[in-house]
Amino acid sequence: MKNPGRIFLLWSLTIACNSHPISAQLLTTSQTHQDLSYLKRKLDLLHPGMGHYTPEARMEQLYDSLYNGLTGSMNYLTFFRYVSPFVNALKDGHTNINHRKAWAGRSTRFIPFYIRQVGNQYFISHNASADTSLRRGTQLLSINGRAVADLHRELMDADRTGSDGDNLTGRRQWSMIQFADYYAAWFGSIDSVQITYRRPNQFPNDTLIQTKTLRCPTLSVFRSVMHRRYHEESDHRANLSVQLIDTLTRTAVLRVSSFMGLKKNDPFQSAYNRRLKRAFREIRKQNVQNLVVDMQGNGGGIVLNSARLLRYWMPKPFTIMQHEEMKRAARAELTTRWNPFSALNFSLHYRADKAVGGFASRSVHRRFRPRNRMAFRGNLYFLMNGASFSATTSVLAKTLDAGIGTYVGEASGSAYWGDFAGYFKTVTLPNSKIQVRIPLKKLYHAVSPDRANGFTVEPDFAVSRSYTDLLSNRDYVLDYALKLISNGVVVRPRMDSPADSPTHPPVPHRTLAANE
Repeated sequence: MKNPGRIFLLWSLTIACNSHPISAQLLTTSQTHQDLSYLKRKLDLLHPGMGHYTPEARMEQLYDSLYNGLTGSMNYLTFFRYVSPFVNALKDGHTNINHRKAWAGRSTRFIPFYIRQVGNQYFISHNASADTSLRRGTQLLSINGRAVADLHRELMDADRTGSDGDNLTGRRQWSMIQFADYYAAWFGSIDSVQITYRRPNQFPNDTLIQTKTLRCPTLSVFRSVMHRRYHEESDHRANLSVQLIDTLTRTAVLRVSSFMGLKKNDPFQSAYNRRLKRAFREIRKQNVQNLVVDMQGNGGGIVLNSARLLRYWMPKPFTIMQHEEMKRAARAELTTRWNPFSALNFSLHYRADKAVGGFASRSVHRRFRPRNRMAFRGNLYFLMNGASFSATTSVLAKTLDAGIGTYVGEASGSAYWGDFAGYFKTVTLPNSKIQVRIPLKKLYHAVSPDRANGFTVEPDFAVSRSYTDLLSNRDYVLDYALKLISNGVVVRPRMDSPADSPTHPPVPHRTLAANE
């Protein structure tokens, strides 16, 4: 099946970079010391995960080393790269460091293509440069004299957004999907790049390497060219859309691209709830027996929406979280003096907890009841990758804990146990104006540790992209799931399935190329 949804246009200017004058801004030693110590103080006060993945003693050592290394003036971009390791040492995918607001602009220029990895090699998948000879499948060897593999590793380490702990899948996914953004954020905006490459018809037997210099487009030009050349490949599926793709096996795909609200000013998420009902009404109407839930690239959203999705297949009443806590200083970020109701609201939802030295949620044990009339009781197949993060991992973890589903793709970006999220505080460093987003809550999933299949939610079938997949631009993870369905493979059959539903014993975890 063609891959309709793997075109990721550059959308985030928050991690992009702008002009050379800003990057050349000089910060004195006193200013960099002040910014670093301010960041450390805010993290200690607010972040509930200090010491969770990296021991606090190690964080202190890193801080001292960085602080003592600031011995002279430093330009803005150098300081951004200098302070990033301290934030990244938390190993928390919800904590991220972003450039100052004035950093992004219309003059920002980006590497003019999307890159995809096949094994340990890198290829151009979409080309926005003026040189149309650089077709899909062109092997990209180096950019400005550096091997693409080395650049990818550096960018993976430069930004841990969307990846918890030592998990690599999230960092690998995001730094590849948004390679041009990451490159600009880390190295600065450049007018042109020199690349070395091999053409598709020269791979893998011909070793001829060519060199070319390409002009880097602005964001508006990049988007315009991508739309013109690859519009037909864009993902036009709406969130929570249903597509019946095999009438013989009664197989449908439910695309869940986000758990964010569908409308503004919708505190009860009524629009999302209505769309869910419509989707499962269609699934029931079509007599679907095998439901593929495609959550590839779903970065999460509102926990309530993820719980409402779970109601359609969870066998028993359930809770999403077992425990939620935050530090004492977080209260000041959630209440205001001018609004006395904010303090009352906080007291209604949180109680003091001496064990954590802060506050714990009163409503964490909210129970959700499964839907009966529109419940799905067939076979569930989950498509996931490293960009399946946050509330998406909550859905995957709860379903795995219930002993349901067959998981295909690669490990999710978040941890099985839970994460640091809920509410956020963005702090701005006083001199450089670098922004750091800090989560305020520590959320523990209501799952049994004994039912985990890894640090994250791991796939039963880890599927990797082949060179043929790249050339055809197909959704190789979905293709593999359809093969499993056609062969009747069900790793965790539902115990409440109809009596005539076929069941198969669990199969061991396997790592496969999509064309096997």
